[in-house]
Amino acid sequence: MSTNKIHHLNCGTMRPRGAGRFDKDLAVFPCHCLLVETNNCLVLVDAGVGVEDMDDPRRLGPMRFALNLKRDRSETALMQTRVLGYDPRDVRHIICTHLDLDHAGGLPDFPWAFVHIPEAEYKAATRPETYRAKERYRGMHFAHGPIWARHEQYAPDKWFGMDALPLGKDLEDFLLVPMPGHTPGHCAVAVKNGSGWMLHCGDAYYSSEELGADSSKNPMMKAFTHIAHMDFPLAAAQKGKIRQLMGQKDITLCSSHVPQEFERLSGRPLKV
Repeated sequence: MSTNKIHHLNCGTMRPRGAGRFDKDLAVFPCHCLLVETNNCLVLVDAGVGVEDMDDPRRLGPMRFALNLKRDRSETALMQTRVLGYDPRDVRHIICTHLDLDHAGGLPDFPWAFVHIPEAEYKAATRPETYRAKERYRGMHFAHGPIWARHEQYAPDKWFGMDALPLGKDLEDFLLVPMPGHTPGHCAVAVKNGSGWMLHCGDAYYSSEELGADSSKNPMMKAFTHIAHMDFPLAAAQKGKIRQLMGQKDITLCSSHVPQEFERLSGRPLKV
């Protein structure tokens, strides 16, 4: 049985202008990251918004106007790691669901950590080809020269019937579960937790309503996700895979931006 200890962190409160018109859950939402204490080190699942971005939101480009970030250094992964009593130098690995600006902004705060990412996402983020890609992947988040651990996006293993990418000997309790669509290399991250698993689904869904039997009842949410996902049909297909896991009693689901999930799993309210 795994003895990993999982801390749920909100690494950036967003108050996107106008998003509440699509769905009330989008009026204020977290950047839900995981800090995992293993037997030999700390592991971050996503890095959230970084210290420099909190100090100067202009680093986030035009997206900062839409996201309307609450500027609060205490919400960064670096600061929360210290508050929890850990040495940030013990964060040796960061496993990214993808490299959008609100998931990769904290990478410069941990320049010594290995950054695990599928090869497809690495290429998309470091060689963006369109204006849209350049705005969501911010070059300054990679300017410090991350220690990349790039994983080919093929599936040598299976996890509950789904493709899974192992991350090596030191990270045997972690898997990348490919769920492309939101971005080319978007993945969920599975973390062994006691006798079960925590599956962080990244931006595969934005509301628990999307995982319902008839998610088409909210056309405004569908419109929002058309904007958010780079490949909407492919992203929509991933939700079907997640629905198949919902009945598994030993899997706990979470995603990056659902307030109710963060509050339930962290045991504390989202601070507006």
